[in-house]
Amino acid sequence: MQKKFIHKISSLFFKFLNFLFGSILFVLTAIAIFKPSWIEQFIGWMEKQIHLLGNWNYLIAFASSIIESFPVIGVLVPGQQVMLLVGGFFGKVGHLQLGYMICFAIIGALIGNAIGYFLGKWYGTEFLEKYGDWFGLGRTELKILKKQIEKNGAWFIILGKFHNFTRAFIPFIAGSMGMQTGKFWMYNIIGSVLWAGIIITLWVAFVTYYKTILSYFSYILMGIMVVSILYVYLFKREFFMAYIKEKEQEIEDKIREKEMKK
Repeated sequence: MQKKFIHKISSLFFKFLNFLFGSILFVLTAIAIFKPSWIEQFIGWMEKQIHLLGNWNYLIAFASSIIESFPVIGVLVPGQQVMLLVGGFFGKVGHLQLGYMICFAIIGALIGNAIGYFLGKWYGTEFLEKYGDWFGLGRTELKILKKQIEKNGAWFIILGKFHNFTRAFIPFIAGSMGMQTGKFWMYNIIGSVLWAGIIITLWVAFVTYYKTILSYFSYILMGIMVVSILYVYLFKREFFMAYIKEKEQEIEDKIREKEMKK
């Protein structure tokens, strides 16, 4: 009884966090489209606060890059967003600051991924199979991630750094599947260097030219949506339909299992 209660409370908590972050993202997007001046004022205020922190920004970037790579926690805590803010605004100060910021982010990402990998080795996939539903990783998603790691282990670990969901779970799953430590570290190093270098540099460019970008934001957003829909329709339609079908089957199986337990 107590276990069911804890499961229900945890599930509701994670759903609330996902809803909260999704709502914040939706509101910020709406503001950027209809009230870009508000975003400009906020960015200006944020830049002043970050510059006041001085060298503490390196520690913030380091800690954020570790946290966002943690299993489970990395999905819930906006570590990358925090790192982007301090990395972009403080990295904008000069080449030396930008270089240090990228280095601290790389080291943090390496450590966070390594922790996830070794936790996977110690606990195996039983943990995710048992508790994955609590934070949006059902049997279907876990099966897909495992299949992708088996098929494209190198690219999936390297490029998985650029998505918060895969970034938080792939190292754990790779460890649980018994991936060789040497291979994992090679992919981990490449992925962390690319991730930190690319996203911080892009964010520096954004905070440098944000006024121009905000003036075209609605067109940029529309372009991204159109390209994404066309990509899924032309190249990933069968995969997406298969995922929906398998997810529906998973939900039906879980309902049946609950009814049998009663």
